[in-house]
Amino acid sequence: MASEVSERRKNPRIDARLALQVEKRLKGGTERPATTESLNLSSGGLYCHLRNYIAPMSKVALTLLLPSFGRQGKKTQVINCEGIVVRCVKDEADPENYELACCFTDVRKEDRLMIEDYIGWRLMRDLIDERLSRP
Repeated sequence: MASEVSERRKNPRIDARLALQVEKRLKGGTERPATTESLNLSSGGLYCHLRNYIAPMSKVALTLLLPSFGRQGKKTQVINCEGIVVRCVKDEADPENYELACCFTDVRKEDRLMIEDYIGWRLMRDLIDERLSRP
C-alpha cells in the first residue's frame, strides 16, 4: 500500500509569471541582479528559473512586481524583500537553467498582505473561470 504524501506548505501557492529580480547577498554588497520571472508564488516564498547557480542557504534580495488586480484596481506594486535559497538544481528540461526555490525571510507586513491579497484574488478568479467554463 502506497503511503500518502502530505502537503508541507502552510500557504496557498499559485502559478504566477511575475517580473522578478534576484540578487545574491554578499558580505559588503550584492552580486549583479538576475532578471527573470516567477513561476509560482505563495506568501511564504517563490519558485523561478535562473541562468546562474545560487547555493542553498544563500541570502538573496528579491524585487517582485505584482500587477494591478482586483475590483478596486490596486495599482502595480513593487515588493522588495529578502529570502533564503532552499533549493537550486539543474532544470532537466533546459540544462542551461536552474530551478530555484526561495523562502521569504524579511518582508514588510504591508507587502506580505499585498501578496496574500493577490493570491486570494487569483484563486477566486481561477475558481470563477473554472465554473463558467463548465457546460
